[in-house]
Amino acid sequence: MAGRIYLDHASTTPVAAEVLEAMLPHLGARFGNASSLHSRGQAAREAVEQARAAVAGLVRASPGEILFTASATESNNLALKGVALASGKSRGHLVAAATEHISILHPLRSLERQGFSVTLAPVDRHGLLHPDDLEAALRDDTLLVSVAHASGEIGTLQAIEDLVRVAHARGVLFHTDATLTAGALPWPPGRDVPDLVTLTAHLCYGPQGIAALRVAPGLRLAPLIEGGAQERGLRAGTEPVAAVAGFGAAALLAATEMGRRASRAAALSGRLRRGLMERVDDLIFTGHPDKRLPGHLSLCVRGVDAEAMLRELDAEGIEAASGSACTTAVRKPSHVLEAIGVDPLTARGALTFTFGETNRDEDPEIVTATLPFVVARLREISPLR
Repeated sequence: MAGRIYLDHASTTPVAAEVLEAMLPHLGARFGNASSLHSRGQAAREAVEQARAAVAGLVRASPGEILFTASATESNNLALKGVALASGKSRGHLVAAATEHISILHPLRSLERQGFSVTLAPVDRHGLLHPDDLEAALRDDTLLVSVAHASGEIGTLQAIEDLVRVAHARGVLFHTDATLTAGALPWPPGRDVPDLVTLTAHLCYGPQGIAALRVAPGLRLAPLIEGGAQERGLRAGTEPVAAVAGFGAAALLAATEMGRRASRAAALSGRLRRGLMERVDDLIFTGHPDKRLPGHLSLCVRGVDAEAMLRELDAEGIEAASGSACTTAVRKPSHVLEAIGVDPLTARGALTFTFGETNRDEDPEIVTATLPFVVARLREISPLR
């Protein structure tokens, strides 16, 4: 699909050449089960442990704190349900930001049906959860707080260290989904870091189907998948060695390229923002203007349906997004935009552009030249106008 402009890096990224090179031997002659005791199996085990160390480096953890899973959704489920079910309590309290991904919200609903209680803490108009609001949401029986480091829908970066400090002061565990930030931004160097961290390969130029959960030393979790001793008994099943090796290679590459990638992506999205401000009226930019994921631009176009815009842009060779990739097909109002106070009619015109390594220097100007015509054409026929 040469020549097309891919602006959906918050939903997935292409596999880097270096990552594919690291994976291929394990799909061929170096196949092996990492639980086998023979030399081929032990070579596979070594590859898994090397990757574990590389992934741990993304969040300043030790290799033994990293558990491999099949997806970020699984990691999020393991964090929430693992803590709740291991607590030994028939009931307990969990807190999340109102803007969390559905892979957090749905497990929380499931836990509510089992007798646990849940509070969704409010955010401000930029999507930030303030420490005082988190403090107000905590209770004596709170087991866990879960707040994503960055929103894939509106790009806002949370002040994770401040939020962790509030939770830890009350003796409460803290989980963050860092799938968009680990490998993209430096991990906080201080002591106030989350106890549980969700990571994934496919958002940092690694393969799909492999993710991880950082678990702090001494923290007890109840496993979701049983039937084997893999991953310290917390995630049974034969490790996908090729995918794990790819995750490790992607982590090492991200550590090296982080600064360059972030700087370039931020510059590209900044140019698109400025260009659209000049050429399209009735735009509402969403998320925090400064505290946001590099390369992320989110906005609402008044009077136009997002799905229609995406189809028109796709016909012009531009691939963008609206909301979360996990909820787009459902066509429900965005709970994230609702939480930050965007009215339902305006929210129907939500677009997200995320830049990354696939993008050329001229891409912002091409999109700036294309979107105004798409919007004008659709506004002429839109019932929303």
